[in-house]
Amino acid sequence: MDLRDAENSTGEQAADGRKAELSEVRPVGAPKLPEHNRTGVDFRKPMPRPKVKGRVIDFHCHLLARRHAEDWFAAADHYGIDAFVTMTQLEEVVSLQRDYGSRIQFIAVPQWQETGPGFIDDWRRRIEAFYNLGSRMAKFHMAPGTMDRRQWRLDSPALEPVINEVVGRGMAIMTHLGDPETWYRGKYADAARFGTREEHYQMWEGVMRRYPEVPWVGAHLGGNPENFERLQGLLDRYPNLMLDCSATRWMVREVSARREEAREFFIRNADRIIFGSDQVSGDDRGFDFLASRFWAHRKLWETAYVGPSPILDPDLPEDQQPIMRGLALPDDVLQKIYHDNATKFLARIGMGFELRSGERAAA
Repeated sequence: MDLRDAENSTGEQAADGRKAELSEVRPVGAPKLPEHNRTGVDFRKPMPRPKVKGRVIDFHCHLLARRHAEDWFAAADHYGIDAFVTMTQLEEVVSLQRDYGSRIQFIAVPQWQETGPGFIDDWRRRIEAFYNLGSRMAKFHMAPGTMDRRQWRLDSPALEPVINEVVGRGMAIMTHLGDPETWYRGKYADAARFGTREEHYQMWEGVMRRYPEVPWVGAHLGGNPENFERLQGLLDRYPNLMLDCSATRWMVREVSARREEAREFFIRNADRIIFGSDQVSGDDRGFDFLASRFWAHRKLWETAYVGPSPILDPDLPEDQQPIMRGLALPDDVLQKIYHDNATKFLARIGMGFELRSGERAAA
């Protein structure tokens, strides 16, 4: 059965059924359900694979350690996710590459939480090491909180040697710019300290203009799924820019809130959007936690599901949780988002899941 047919329901049906569903899984006196499954979904129930030719590629995720891999790949296999482009600390890369090299590629990242005086030099050494292990893309995390903590920005002179190292090696760049609008109105409300969204996007565009030939990925729908007009302008002005649609709770909340506009945007820009989950592994994150993210993404992009998300959104009160509204994207759009766009982007920079790690693609 096609997933869209199986999940097609109206908003009225979802609203009427929401209380019943929650009451069925939360009888009076029952233990509180975990935050990744507040509606009692059976995440082990079979789900048909995405109707995609070739591998389904998760282009933005965080498989943090080899010891997390068994649950990670079990959940991925259950939900038809075949391959991953992950941000993993350098110290864990070799063991993951050894055991899962046909399913995993790496984005070069710095040593997380390190901000000492040797940070820039260490980051450059890590880029070289990642490059030697086959990576051809580096991530720059420039969320307002990160810039405040490190006290430099994407356009800071201190960071220029790192960007030049990446560009000089012919690598692509992924950036995390922006953050949820709820955060700008809340914990980033002190604009004198954190800056404004407009300032952050002027900064990003200034650096992209400086490196016009670099393949670029804007994480989390360019960090602003609340504003598709801004995103369209970015895609129109920067032909080498792609957007990934990673971040589960953020996408569920904001894409669902503007469902028709989002669906039109995805169809119009089907060649410029890449699937990513932003899945993060952890010692306390087993199969069900990981499955909850894959479940939510597949419902959001593939189906017309209208109903509660099983995942608690901490940015909203418990009695005002978002209703998920699936986009039911056409099959040809899903083919591009799940496989074609990632495959073409990776081939352009000499990466791919048909290549041995470190090999260059033919011109």
